[in-house]
Amino acid sequence: MPFLFMCNGDKLLFCDRRDFAAGEPLEFLELKKMFSPKEVAIRAELSSEFAKMPAVPAVQTKAKAGLRQCQYDAICNLELSFKHGKKKALIVLATGAGKTFTACTAAYRLLNYTPAKKVLFLVDRNNLGKQAEGEFGTYKLTETGIPFSDEYVVQRLHNVKDIEKSHVVISTIQRLYAVLTGQTFVDTDDDESELDGDSTNDQSSVSIELPQDLKVARDTFDLIIVDECHRSIYGKWKQVLDYFNTARVVGLTATPTEEAYAFFNKNTVVEYTLEDSIRDGVNVPPRVFRIKTLVSSQGGTIGQGEHVERITLLDGSKQKKIQKEDQKYESTELDRSVVNPAQIRLVVDSFKQAIYSSLYPERLSDDPVRNWKYIPKTLFFAKTDSHADNIVDAIKQSFAVEFEKVGLKLPEKFVQKITCKAGNSNQLISDFRNEKEFRIAVTVTLVATGTDVKPLEILVFMRDINSAVLYTQMKGRGCRTMDDDKFQLATPNGTSKDCFYLVDAVGVTEHEMKLPGAASDAEFHKTLGLERLMERLAHGEVPDEHLNLFAGYLSKINNKAEQEDLSEVNKLLAPTSLYFFVSRIYDALTGKNEFSTHPLPEYKDINDANIERRELISAVINNVKVRKVLLEGYL
Repeated sequence: MPFLFMCNGDKLLFCDRRDFAAGEPLEFLELKKMFSPKEVAIRAELSSEFAKMPAVPAVQTKAKAGLRQCQYDAICNLELSFKHGKKKALIVLATGAGKTFTACTAAYRLLNYTPAKKVLFLVDRNNLGKQAEGEFGTYKLTETGIPFSDEYVVQRLHNVKDIEKSHVVISTIQRLYAVLTGQTFVDTDDDESELDGDSTNDQSSVSIELPQDLKVARDTFDLIIVDECHRSIYGKWKQVLDYFNTARVVGLTATPTEEAYAFFNKNTVVEYTLEDSIRDGVNVPPRVFRIKTLVSSQGGTIGQGEHVERITLLDGSKQKKIQKEDQKYESTELDRSVVNPAQIRLVVDSFKQAIYSSLYPERLSDDPVRNWKYIPKTLFFAKTDSHADNIVDAIKQSFAVEFEKVGLKLPEKFVQKITCKAGNSNQLISDFRNEKEFRIAVTVTLVATGTDVKPLEILVFMRDINSAVLYTQMKGRGCRTMDDDKFQLATPNGTSKDCFYLVDAVGVTEHEMKLPGAASDAEFHKTLGLERLMERLAHGEVPDEHLNLFAGYLSKINNKAEQEDLSEVNKLLAPTSLYFFVSRIYDALTGKNEFSTHPLPEYKDINDANIERRELISAVINNVKVRKVLLEGYL
C-alpha cells in the first residue's frame, strides 16, 4: 500500500510514499480527520467502481436514526451481489418494512460512491410515484445530512428533457414507453384506471413492440428499481425494461411471484416476512372478525314482483326494473352479478355494532358523539365502482342513525369513495390519511397496494379475492405501525395502534391464503385476552390461531416495553429471551422451524398429545412466574 498513517490518539499523520524517491526520508502531513473510503480510492486511483463505497450505515437505535436491520441486510447483500457481477437482484420486504427507504439508500450510495449517474424508479401507479418522490425528498441518511433531493435532481417523468436533467427519474412503465417512443399523452397526477393488483393484469399475449426510432438511449440508466415488482413487468411491457439492458435491475416487493423469482434469476438478497416484521415491532399483528349472514352463507332469491336495480358493469349505468320471475343466486354472487342493498346494509350494521362490542370495547365512552365521530379509520373493499356507491349509501344510512340520536347530522366527509371516478384520488388518499373527519373510505383497488395510510385499523372485505398476491397486498394496508402521539391525533379516542382487524363479510379469510390466526368464530377475538388465551394453551388448546395470537400479544409486550423492564422476564426465560421465544413460534408457524426436522404437526384435537406444539410454548406456559409477570407488569 502506498499510504502510511500514524496516530497517537491525539494527532493523525499521513504520508503518500509515491511522492518520495527510494531511500529519500519520508515526510508526514497532519490530517484533521481520517480519509473516507471514497477519498482513499480517489487518491489511490483504484479502478473498481465500488472502491469508494464506505460501510453501510449502522442499524438505528433509540438514540440515533438509521436503517432497520432488515434494510441494513438488504443493502449489504445487494451491494455484495453487484460486486459479484450479478445484474439483477430481488428484495423481499414485508409491507411497512420500508421498501422505498431501502431503495433511496441503494440509489444514493450508487450515485454518491460509484460512477453511476442516473437511476430509474418504476412505479405501477401515479399516486405511488408521487409518494416515492416525497420519500426521496425527506431522505436524510446522506453523507452530509442534506436531503437526497437537495443533492440530486429527483423528478417524475413528463418528457425526454426530464430524463436529461435528472439523477432519479420516477415513472410508470406505461409513461416511460410513451416518452421512449415519442408519443403524446394527457399528463395527470391522478390514476386513469383501476388495476387488478397482481402480475396477471398485464400478462397479455400481445407484447408491446418497440419501433426503431427511440427517443432515449439504451445505456441511459445505470440502475433501474422496480417497485411492486410482482406486477406487470413480465407481460406485454417486458420489452421496455429489456431495452435498457446495460442497467442493473433491482425488484422490490412484499409478495414475490414465480415470475418475479424467475426474472431476477432467483437472486433474492433478503426475504423479510410479515411474521418477522411483527416480531420486530415493525408491523402490528392482524386479527380476523367474520361476519356471516344467512344470505352470505347460502345465497338468496329475488322474488317475482320485487323492485330491483340492474347495473351495467361496462359503464356503471343503472336501471330500475320489476323482477318478472323468482331468481336464485349463490352467496358468491353477492358482490358480482347481484347488488343487494338490503344485504349490504345488514353487513354494514353488523360491522357498526361490532366496533365497540367486539373489536375495540375499551374505546367505548359515555360520550356518544365522540364514539361515532372517531370510529377507527376503516377501509371497505368493493368489487366495482357501482358496488362502492351502494356501500357508501349503506354506510351513510347506518351511521346517520347514530348521529341523529344526539341531534347531529352525519359529517360531510365521514365516508367517501376513493376510486378513479371519485375525483382526484391522490387528494382523497391524502385526506383519508390526515383528516380526522374522514373515517371510512370505500375503494376497489386504488388503495389496495402500496398506499401508506398508517392510522388505518380496520379492513372490511365486501368482495372475494382469488389472487393470493392481491389479498396479501390488501391486508398490508392495515399493518403499519404508528407513534402513539401521532395516532391519537388521527383517532382521538384511541391510545395506540396495537393490531388491525380484517372484517370478512364474504369468506375471503377462509381460502387457502387466509392469515395464520384467522378464526372462523367472531367470538374468538371478542373475548380471548392474553390471560384466557394462556389458560387455553395450558389446557392443550394449541391450534395455529392460538399460537399466532399468543405470539402477537408477546410481540406487542416486547416492542412496547423498555429492555430494562423486560429483564425479569428474560431472566426467568434464560437462556432464551422473549424476542427469541416469539421468533421460534413464528418460525414454526411459517415452516422455518430450525428446532425440528419436520414441519409443525397439524392440530386436530385437544385430546391429542400435540407434543411439538406444547413444547414450542412451554417456556412461558409452564412457568407460572413468567405468566404472572407478563400479566401484571405489561397489560
